[in-house]
Amino acid sequence: MSSNLQIFQSWLYKEYSDDVPNDIINVIENEGIPKRWVTSASRIIHRLSEKPWYTQKEIIQETNLSKDEIIKLNVAIRNSEFLQNLIINGGIGKKYWKTIIPLISSNSVNNVLNYKYNFPIRVGIYPGISCMFYCGFCGRNQQARYRSNIQSESLEMFKDIFEVMPKTSTISISGGLEPLTHSKIGEIISIAKSCGIRVPLITNANNLTNGFVEKHPGILELDSLRVSLYGIDEESTYLVTRKKGAYSLVKNNIINFLKLRNKSNPDLKVGLNYIVIPENVDHVPKLIDYIAEVNNNVDGSGIDFITIREDFGSVTDAISDGIERIHELDGFLSAADRKNLIDTFKEFNRKKEIQCPTVKVDFGYALVQINEGILGDQIKMVSGTDMRKSAYPQVSVAVDSYGDVFLYREAGFLDRPGNDKFIIGRITKEKSLEDIVMDFINNKTEIEPHVNDARFMDAFDHLATILINQAQDDKDLGIPFKLGPVSARNVIDIEKTGQKKNGLFGTIHQ
Repeated sequence: MSSNLQIFQSWLYKEYSDDVPNDIINVIENEGIPKRWVTSASRIIHRLSEKPWYTQKEIIQETNLSKDEIIKLNVAIRNSEFLQNLIINGGIGKKYWKTIIPLISSNSVNNVLNYKYNFPIRVGIYPGISCMFYCGFCGRNQQARYRSNIQSESLEMFKDIFEVMPKTSTISISGGLEPLTHSKIGEIISIAKSCGIRVPLITNANNLTNGFVEKHPGILELDSLRVSLYGIDEESTYLVTRKKGAYSLVKNNIINFLKLRNKSNPDLKVGLNYIVIPENVDHVPKLIDYIAEVNNNVDGSGIDFITIREDFGSVTDAISDGIERIHELDGFLSAADRKNLIDTFKEFNRKKEIQCPTVKVDFGYALVQINEGILGDQIKMVSGTDMRKSAYPQVSVAVDSYGDVFLYREAGFLDRPGNDKFIIGRITKEKSLEDIVMDFINNKTEIEPHVNDARFMDAFDHLATILINQAQDDKDLGIPFKLGPVSARNVIDIEKTGQKKNGLFGTIHQ
């Protein structure tokens, strides 16, 4: 079986052709696929392993099979554990699948299609009051800040959310603006933890001094703390943030926090997040030098992980939203940049194995294939006209310190021009998050998208939209996910059965 897997992975990483190798054909036949459908099955397996959002309509058009034939072929593919594993774990789309399967298994996608309420699966908590950085790819209104006297009120509002949140939902504390500018941030974390919630936080670490942590000890209760790293030296950090001295300050804060972490809560995972942009493509291997330097200044465990992501164009490739920014970068990675990254990642991995082999590395949706030497497409995104008029609050919302509930993550910036159309309500003593989301769904509220509205979406929002649009298209065609070729997308209605079926692989966490 392992040799078959190696044969298939090599094939899946290449561009598809109907001239399917004999060893691939033999294995597919041995997995119970009728001989007359082997070529069609190979196309389905290859397409979905690369592009999990491929619709049944597209497959029918490419295979020239009838709908009834496709449904029968799907059954045969679903019945093969080996072929299922190939689709989900064998191709260059495997990183996307790791987000897709938990969303489907939560039943929230079905609920979106059927206008049925469930508490949002993901809730972004945006407590930040202001931000001291002016990052060139950030969508925030750089002149806006919240009223400082709302912080006690927002603490109570976040508490109310945590106390009713089901175990099937998760939170992340980020922004918006810098979360460590909230004077009650430690209490927000402690309350969430007391409710049995796993709490990750993303910060620029400017405020993460020993004195700040002493005043806000709840920070040491976090499950994970991820620092957005904007450069590998003073010059590159200033290029992105326009904040002098930010590089040295943040690095020293990370070192000191790791020392506190090791004494107080060794289970707290500390990592970095780095966004690759055209200006820093060649800097990636130097991240290892940065991590090694930090870890060498800490007794015991150092940085646990790093996530490396691609800019999704909220600002850098979007039409101007009309606000004046102190600083703005421009443009996605070019084809030449992506090609250079193949060698850059090789050097990064070589240095990592020598200097910090225990550090875990998580590449983003489209970068994982570049890390494996495959020059693929940029991160999958939709245009504004592909956005769903009723969005998907059953899947994800964000809540800021005013209690405004945003449909999309990149809309959750205070006074960002145009984002008000994606605020579906404000939480008050009389109206909870549940009330606001339920009203939006039950009323079948629609928001007419504009071609440029995709700037309000982050990478997750893009993928969620693509997935739900695919589910809608397949359902409208008469081949819903339960009749499709991927068993892990077959979720039986929880209300009818009292349980959910996750296919062969169960829930996969990102």
